[in-house]
Amino acid sequence: MKMSWNNQKVEDLKKLWNEGVATSQIGVQLGFTKNAVIGKAFRLGLERRQNSRKKSTQNQQFSSVTMYRETSNSSSQNTVRKEPVRRREKFSFKKSIVGTGNFKSCQWPIGDPLEEGFHYCGGQNIPTKPYCIEHYKKAYNVDEKYLDKLLDFLHEKN
Repeated sequence: MKMSWNNQKVEDLKKLWNEGVATSQIGVQLGFTKNAVIGKAFRLGLERRQNSRKKSTQNQQFSSVTMYRETSNSSSQNTVRKEPVRRREKFSFKKSIVGTGNFKSCQWPIGDPLEEGFHYCGGQNIPTKPYCIEHYKKAYNVDEKYLDKLLDFLHEKN
């Protein structure tokens, strides 16, 4: 049996929403899923609420998985402070070429980026595409017929 929204359920939703009742609880009370409640609230233009998992008593600048590095004050060797390290500082990122269409070789990652030996395939890529034929088929789950049409089109274009 499919549930539908009637005027009474909409009014109950608005009331419970404004009282701050969890969306899953509203769904249970009204006979809808949590996602149905969220969707209806969105369509009604009800004020967005902060995700209860993201609520915090203090304004946190760093997440619970923030890494720290120890630093020592140059004037005092005995004082060691822990300073937060942003995630981006941990890894060095190559400049992204995705979206430019200027690929010189296959960009399919091989291995774990956090381990020694990580590299990209490096094979001959399809013009304007980031991958070689084999990796393009894996990435986009295309069949041979589509791939043949794509390659014919690109060949005629050049």
